[in-house]
Amino acid sequence: MRDYYQEHQICADARHAMKHLSQRHPGQGRQRLFELFPYGYVAQACRIAGMRRPRTWSTG
Repeated sequence: MRDYYQEHQICADARHAMKHLSQRHPGQGRQRLFELFPYGYVAQACRIAGMRRPRTWSTG
């Protein structure tokens, strides 16, 4: 997530995270995302990465 942020200057969307996880775990991207972040991708991933949650994402 930090690498994506440095490259694009925005937080990675859940679609991008699922795509990345699908490459590492074929056919299980969505399932793996919810296993890693059961309480919401945006809130948990930003907190772990040490980043602030974007205002435009009100859910997740």
